[in-house]
Amino acid sequence: MRRLALISTALALVAPAAHADPNPTRAAYCVAALKARAEPVAQRLRGGETAAEAQLLPIVTASFAFIGTAYKQGVRSPQADDLVKAAEQAQAKLPPSELGKVQDTCQAEGQHLLASANVFERQFVTHAAHARIDRLRKRS
Repeated sequence: MRRLALISTALALVAPAAHADPNPTRAAYCVAALKARAEPVAQRLRGGETAAEAQLLPIVTASFAFIGTAYKQGVRSPQADDLVKAAEQAQAKLPPSELGKVQDTCQAEGQHLLASANVFERQFVTHAAHARIDRLRKRS
């Protein structure tokens, strides 16, 4: 855990200031949307369906791209948790078709954030996404 904090700090120090990055509220909204999209796929992975990992990885990676963006902007727990919780509550009121559109938009935006990141940031996000999937797999 200490290593992760050190890497996160290094990432914040070397990352350039973001001009077009989403604000923390938008990042949390997308994290919540992608979390909702990932959960049914994660359940399949925990159930032993190994093919679900290929579907889950881009969702989790896009989510971590938003998390990294918010981190670079100085957002930390519990503020980040509160923002995601508020976003989850707002999204609970959306019809499934609208939530699906939000998820599609957020996933594409997260992929764009990752593509625009520097090499170190991309490696960090990719590593975090793989580690998250490994933890999900072990929860079965």
